[in-house]
Amino acid sequence: MDGLRITFDGRRYSFETGRPVRIGRSSESDVVVGDPAVSRQHAQLVWGSQGWVLESLGRSGTFLHGQPVARLVVAEAVELALASPQGPVVRVEPVAAPGPAATSVLDGAQPPGAALWEPAGPAASAGIAPDPPPGGAPPAAAGSAGGPGPGMPGSRDELVTAFQILVPVKSWLTDPGWRQGLRLLVIPYALLPLVFLALFSSSGNLSTPGWAYSLYIAPLWAIAFWLLIRPGPVTKVELLTGAAIVAWVLIWMTIVTAPVDGHLNPKSFGDALGIGFNEEITKALPILIAALLLLRLRQVKLDVRMWMFLGTIAGLTFGVREASLYTTQAIEHIAVAASVHSANLAVLGALSFAFRVFVDGFQHAIWAGVAAFFIGMAVNYPRRRVQLILFGITIAAVLHALNDWIVSNVTSLWPWIVLQALSLLLFLGYTISAASIERNVRRTPLFRGDSILMERFTEPGDAGGS
Repeated sequence: MDGLRITFDGRRYSFETGRPVRIGRSSESDVVVGDPAVSRQHAQLVWGSQGWVLESLGRSGTFLHGQPVARLVVAEAVELALASPQGPVVRVEPVAAPGPAATSVLDGAQPPGAALWEPAGPAASAGIAPDPPPGGAPPAAAGSAGGPGPGMPGSRDELVTAFQILVPVKSWLTDPGWRQGLRLLVIPYALLPLVFLALFSSSGNLSTPGWAYSLYIAPLWAIAFWLLIRPGPVTKVELLTGAAIVAWVLIWMTIVTAPVDGHLNPKSFGDALGIGFNEEITKALPILIAALLLLRLRQVKLDVRMWMFLGTIAGLTFGVREASLYTTQAIEHIAVAASVHSANLAVLGALSFAFRVFVDGFQHAIWAGVAAFFIGMAVNYPRRRVQLILFGITIAAVLHALNDWIVSNVTSLWPWIVLQALSLLLFLGYTISAASIERNVRRTPLFRGDSILMERFTEPGDAGGS
């Protein structure tokens, strides 16, 4: 008894010893289970001295009779539930190794560990040809009616069969791997630049490329911030809050921020500081209002890391809108360079365009993320609410003011690079230590008050907190 048979979703797979048999959501698994709760590499069966041994690899677990199993010697047929006791069920049973008659199903001898697919259930007993397994239909047996017989390597049917095996389009289109976010993201990011050329090549509005490519880059930064901050699951509340923050920033920029900035000159540090506070308040105010409304109207407190992430969304929104203005200037530089045949001006214009598209939103996002972290702390710890809000916004505004002042007064770019590195270090520091900072604040009477984390755990010494 050294073979293995696995039955799932009406299909039966047979395996020989020689390599592990993989079960999971990945299209590269030997047995593909498309349920989204199942891990990509959920379990594997390995042949050893004890026979076939199941090893559970998925974070959501594998269950036998409702109980989780991490390792199981498969001595007899068992039915295993994946991801939960009510999850998809696979039947696993050790069987006698397939003999020569069995290997002929796939038209010849198979390498050790190769899967032999055969129908299971009523279709098998009725002689009805079932749907093909993932990866393409098995070839017809040699000499079957209508199929190529021995000695006919160039027949049309044989070529069609080979093509279906090597280019399994039908299998690709039905594979659950298409539901994975990364594959779905690759499609628009590969095609959008060509779509931009098709749609906007005849546009005379110089802000159009800035809008298009800033919006193209912003989601990539949002994904990076999500991975860095790890704010937790997104529900309808977070989605609606994020949409409201984006709308606020765009409207406030037009009504308030742009007119105020128009009266300030960043060559003066005082005016640069005014610009810093003006723009950082634009991004911070919707965060504060949203947090207070959720607290007052719905008694909902979000984790400070979620507010930090939503702050980066506010910053990206600000950066996209601002980039559409600055990229216009960069394109004008390129046009001037073309008219005077200046390679230096052309390079400067191209680099300026790329900087605004790739980095402008990022800059605003990291400053806004730091300010939003302190706003989240202020909402969760009302005892020092005003001080925490002012401290967070001031940090962001001062960094912003130094940035604008350096750009306006210093010819060398290196001080600007150093300041950007300092801003980035500060932001990354808070992404790393957000939870530990809040834990320490919760333990300190100076700050301690109602906290979202206090609702999750109770620690010794915290029970008597004010």
